[in-house]
Amino acid sequence: MNLGDLKHKQKAVIVNCQEKQLPLKLMEMGCVDGVEIELLSKAPLGTPLYFKMGDTRIALGKEIVDEIEVTIVDNDENDQDA
Repeated sequence: MNLGDLKHKQKAVIVNCQEKQLPLKLMEMGCVDGVEIELLSKAPLGTPLYFKMGDTRIALGKEIVDEIEVTIVDNDENDQDA
């Protein structure tokens, strides 16, 4: 699944960034494999999409989010491990 498939307030972990397709600035901001990211909202026409990575909030266009593969974070599973 890619980053653009997330639903509102859904969290995921980045598992594969197509580094050749992503701007260097985005990787410098922390958009790398293993980072948790949450979809905050989508613009009315579907782009840009607004995300939270740590304390950073970013807006990304559809062409970028389609290049980032993620795995959904299962909050129930995390609660059981605690």
